[in-house]
Amino acid sequence: MIIVYISLALFIGSIIYLAFFAFKTFKETKPTIENVTETVTRIQAKTDQIKSETDQLAMTQQEITEDVQYKKEAVQYTVDAAKQTPEPFKHIWFSIKGDKLKLRNRSDA
Repeated sequence: MIIVYISLALFIGSIIYLAFFAFKTFKETKPTIENVTETVTRIQAKTDQIKSETDQLAMTQQEITEDVQYKKEAVQYTVDAAKQTPEPFKHIWFSIKGDKLKLRNRSDA
C-alpha cells in the first residue's frame, strides 16, 4: 500500500512540477508573443496602406490613359479634317503664303 501512496505522491508532484514550468514558460514567452502580434499588426497596416496606394495609382493610370486617348482622338480628328481640305483652298493658301514670302524677300534685299 505504501508503494501506491508513493506512486500517487510522485504523480501529483510531477503534475505540480509540469504546471509550474508551463506557467513559467507562458510568462516568459508572453512578451515575445505580444511583440510578434504588434509586428504582425504593423505589417498588416503597411500592407493595407500599400494596397490602397496601389489602387489609387491604378485609378490615376486609368484616368491618364483615358485622357491621352481622348486627346489622341481629338488630334486625329483635326488631322483627318486637314487632310480632307479641298485642293483649291490649299492652292489659295500656298499662293498667299508664297506672296508674303516674296514680299519679305524683296524688302530684305
